[in-house]
Amino acid sequence: MLKYTHGDVKIKGINLHYYRTGGKKPPFILLHGASDNGLCWAPVAELLAKQYDVIMPDAQGHGLSDRIDRDFNEENHAHQVAGLVQELGISKPIIMGHSMGAGVTSVVAAKYPDLPRAIILEDIAWDGYKLLQTKQNSEVSRTLIERVSRTREELINECRQANPRWSEAEIIPWAEAKKQFDPTILSVVTMGGTSYTQVVPFIKCPVFVIISDGGIGSPEGVERAKKLYRSDQPFRWVQIKGAGHNIRREQFKAFCEALFDFLQILPK
Repeated sequence: MLKYTHGDVKIKGINLHYYRTGGKKPPFILLHGASDNGLCWAPVAELLAKQYDVIMPDAQGHGLSDRIDRDFNEENHAHQVAGLVQELGISKPIIMGHSMGAGVTSVVAAKYPDLPRAIILEDIAWDGYKLLQTKQNSEVSRTLIERVSRTREELINECRQANPRWSEAEIIPWAEAKKQFDPTILSVVTMGGTSYTQVVPFIKCPVFVIISDGGIGSPEGVERAKKLYRSDQPFRWVQIKGAGHNIRREQFKAFCEALFDFLQILPK
């Protein structure tokens, strides 16, 4: 079972809640997807905590962090991650994000190129940018809004039925996060995130992209992004079979094997 402490930091007047495993180890920040929260990373964090000080923030509008305000924009999450790093006094964290969190991770690496040691992107929407702004986007938004008013038990049952391969360690945090989600964010940002053309040329650190055969990303999309990468650091990607958008939740073993293989190549 994951052991952690939790706390809050103020970044430009916004309260951000975070969970942290601690210890004198290299820092590793995990950024969750839309409508999730920091503890949705718990199964992966439990493995990482053996070697890293794992930090799992609740993004603004999620978990126990402040709600969305009228001044919020798409880059706020990235600036808040940079602020979190400064407030916690950590240096050169590895940053891994899923979906929305992957988009935020890539923006952090582009806007603050000397901040991350490396970035890892789980099913980022780089080449799904236009798709996520169409009818599918509105359907997803309606579902997320409806879930806020449902009971925890209803959400747990929904998740179990829809995702039979997920462990209980994934299902309960997922359900609890849905109750904490601020749907206001859906009216001020697009779920597609920032296009890869706006971020990849400015990323200097090693990059690892994890896609699946049933998610948002595609080999062709990752290769298009890779062509814009100008750094001499590694840019690697892997496609995991038999998974959808929630790769780590559906193919946990394969995801973790790919993750730790990448971590082994990073300079100490």
